[in-house]
Amino acid sequence: MPDTWTKYRKLASYARPYWITFGLMLVSVILLTALRVYVPLLLGEAVQDIVDLRQVGAILPISLEIIGISAVSAVFQYGLGYGGQSLGQKIIYDMRNKIFSSIQNQSFSFHDRNETGQLMSRATGDVEAVRRLLAFGSAQILGNLVLLAGVVVEIFYLNLQLALIVVLPLPIIVYISWRYSQSQAPHWKRARDHYGAMNSILQQNILGMRVVRSFSAEEQEIKKFHVGNAAYRDDIIGAAAVRSFFSPMLVLILNIAGALVYLVGGFQVIPGSMGIGTVIAAANLVALLVGPVRFLGQLILIAQNGMAGFDRVLEITDADIEVSERQDAIELERGSLRGNIEFRGVTFEYAKNGAPSLRDVNLEIHAGEAVAFVGATGSGKTTAANLIPRFYDPTSGSVQIDGIDVRDFKLKSLRTGVGIVSQDIFLFSATVRENIAYGMPEVPLDRVIEAARIAHADEFVERFPEKYDTLVGERGVTLSGGQKQRIAIARTLVTDPKILILDDSLSSVDVETERAIQESLKAVIRGRTSIIITQRMSSLRLVDRIVVFADGRVVELGTHAELLKLGGAYAELYNSQLAPYQGQRESEQESTEPPAIEVSPEAQTYSKSRSQQSGAKKQQGGGE
Repeated sequence: MPDTWTKYRKLASYARPYWITFGLMLVSVILLTALRVYVPLLLGEAVQDIVDLRQVGAILPISLEIIGISAVSAVFQYGLGYGGQSLGQKIIYDMRNKIFSSIQNQSFSFHDRNETGQLMSRATGDVEAVRRLLAFGSAQILGNLVLLAGVVVEIFYLNLQLALIVVLPLPIIVYISWRYSQSQAPHWKRARDHYGAMNSILQQNILGMRVVRSFSAEEQEIKKFHVGNAAYRDDIIGAAAVRSFFSPMLVLILNIAGALVYLVGGFQVIPGSMGIGTVIAAANLVALLVGPVRFLGQLILIAQNGMAGFDRVLEITDADIEVSERQDAIELERGSLRGNIEFRGVTFEYAKNGAPSLRDVNLEIHAGEAVAFVGATGSGKTTAANLIPRFYDPTSGSVQIDGIDVRDFKLKSLRTGVGIVSQDIFLFSATVRENIAYGMPEVPLDRVIEAARIAHADEFVERFPEKYDTLVGERGVTLSGGQKQRIAIARTLVTDPKILILDDSLSSVDVETERAIQESLKAVIRGRTSIIITQRMSSLRLVDRIVVFADGRVVELGTHAELLKLGGAYAELYNSQLAPYQGQRESEQESTEPPAIEVSPEAQTYSKSRSQQSGAKKQQGGGE
């Protein structure tokens, strides 16, 4: 976290483009203060004229002057207030844009570490704290500081003794105000944290409403929210209790100073050593300080809250982007990819000093080849695929496309050439057409329809009254799981990627639809480098080779028939799912000449150890 002065400089950098607005505010506050401190002098002069001349008419010019000054002051007051709001809103506009841009550009690892509710809290609640500091606090703090300086200078001009009465309590007032803000600060810090926690609970419950309802956990979630809400309520009440204690104390000290002005001044007026007008002027100058002093602690707190909120904003905007684009990155022209993919000694850890999710992976996928990534949950299949479009960067080693490290490509051009259908389907609250054409919003409707036809989404879209202009609910809640998956497949196909990654993308469709989509995909994957991550053996009909992952390593590599003969991890996985159809599958495989197999020594060792373990289990189990 940057030091205090660095933070102030960063905040000032947001205001730098609007220096004219700030300059006008400064001019307004100086002129406004000059007029405000001049009015008590006029009041004192008016009272002195009444006492000396005994004629009310003598104060008519002064009265008119005070009215005129008040009118002009209102103009400058408007300039100060409007300038503060204008400055604050312009800065916050830029800050919100920067926060959103930063969230968009952050690596997946950043979002893995940060809850959505907390990010929303920082983009709303913390930004609002900064806005209060800039839009309201800046004008008030600037105005009150200049007013305080103006009153002190003016009262010294009037009378030294009265000036000392006013000035001597000021350090006490400042100290109490500081203590006031320090006492409130912990309450507001906890309030911000609890507000973020409430946002997380709310966000998770809205998104997970079906799970909550399925388990009849409404009361449990309501109680959880009540706990967070009560904590936030208690924090705000605690802050109010501190304010209620300190604010009257500050006003009391100032009122005592005002009373002393009348007392000391009165003792000097009686013998004639001081005019009554001077006492009235001094008392009215003290009265000008009541408002600023009453809100001094609150203004300090606004400043503290604003800077604390800015701290949390900086945690987003200044966060290191782990997957960043090099300055000399290569622009990848659309259609120029051949699609040869190579993993060279790739090791990857999601967290520093954590257990590796991939361990020294060496693998080549030839251009135009279709391969399947299979293995148990957590074996590293999806992680390996996520390194190709640079959702993450390897901890060591490299991923290359067409012989070039993916870190040397511009991110946008790389990801344009790599199409992914994720297992976590997300649809936007937009029309079916807009969802399918999301990556290429200018694409014509006939291309959208063609992509939907290949994904077998057209069969249900055409039944909608508004067809492709049908509005999809938030996250696609108006569609079934299978329908969402088919739209997601169409969304990827419409971009015509050279590299296609299907991450368990047929898991939510029925068997008949799966077979129909697979038949359509045969034509789609032809000529593309395709990676199918799957737990379903039925999807392997589309691929040329199968890559078996276990414990973050590639342990087997070859065709279906070859891996069955190897008798290792793949054979065990296959037999557990499709043993009844094994004879049919093997006869299909024997009808074609299998491509050359590439089995690493590690794979052979792994397969032998699995076979030995399997044999030992059979002996222990009585030869089953």
